[in-house]
Amino acid sequence: MAAFHGLAASGWLSYLALGVWYVMQAYVGMFYAYVFSPVLLYLVCAARIGRLYRRRAPAAPAQTDFVLLVPAHNEAALLPGLLASIAQLDYPAGRFRTVVVADNCTDGTAVLARAAGATCLVRRTAHPSSKVQALRFGAAQLALGAAQPAAVVCVLDADCQLDPHFLTELDRYFAQPGAAPVVQCSRRVGNAFESDVTVLDAAAEALRQRVGLGARALLGFDAFILGLGCCLRAAEFARLMALPQTSLAEDKEWKADLVRRQVPVAYCPAASLRYHTVGSQQAFGRQRQRWLAGQLASAKTHGLPLLAQGLAQGSLRQLDFACELLQPPRSCLLVVALAFGAVALGTGQAVLGWVW
Repeated sequence: MAAFHGLAASGWLSYLALGVWYVMQAYVGMFYAYVFSPVLLYLVCAARIGRLYRRRAPAAPAQTDFVLLVPAHNEAALLPGLLASIAQLDYPAGRFRTVVVADNCTDGTAVLARAAGATCLVRRTAHPSSKVQALRFGAAQLALGAAQPAAVVCVLDADCQLDPHFLTELDRYFAQPGAAPVVQCSRRVGNAFESDVTVLDAAAEALRQRVGLGARALLGFDAFILGLGCCLRAAEFARLMALPQTSLAEDKEWKADLVRRQVPVAYCPAASLRYHTVGSQQAFGRQRQRWLAGQLASAKTHGLPLLAQGLAQGSLRQLDFACELLQPPRSCLLVVALAFGAVALGTGQAVLGWVW
């Protein structure tokens, strides 16, 4: 600490440097608390969080109509697994329907969907498209926002499979008075032991679900939207489909709009699905790069405005999501913490310099 005060004595520029040093530590410390406090809560309340994932017997007849919306591009290899799991659902067949958007497919995706009894919407464009464009096409064709505003749209991927009680658990939630209009279901990796990459991805997903979303649910905080497994009232779905596409991370764009309008997002851990993740390091790297690019674009567009709006309105929901957007990657937090520790050892300063 003496080294820093000696530096500060040399002039205002050194005071400025010292202030920047403290601000940097405060910034990192704040995000450390934001990112890792759920870990502490999970260690203390693991049993209570675990009970959130248990299935309960249906309390009443089915009350909710569902649309299982599946954007698919050349998914003939994986789509049959999803369709087979849908056939095994323990929910009344008359209260849900499956809609596959065959987006610029050149394989048998559309044929397989129709053979399984699903509605298939075929989309063809001159240029490559994205998942959100396929979803918008489905929304426009079905016009659910006007025809069935109270129905629930479940956004699925062709490579996922639903647990038999998936819709039953969602119905239990949506049938409650005052239920949030948007729900994120729980997810797990279905091919966890295919390679070293899938093992790590499965572990990360389990931590995200149990420690991250589970701890948030226990505290009554909003859930984050993860794209796959997002279930929302048709009226909200139609509103989100009308948003301009500003990044590759449609889940962040949706969440930003919902937070700005103070629309709650709940977590339904008992409604579970599993999905197929990439198994090679190269494919995982490309996927990670796309995710980081989308995260960065969303942070630039929404992070600071939501932070300012949350502070002005005293909205915990907006401040929470602003922190989610603005937080550095966890790996960066760890590296910076090590750097702070090294500097502290060399100067005799406490790692958290604002604590005297």
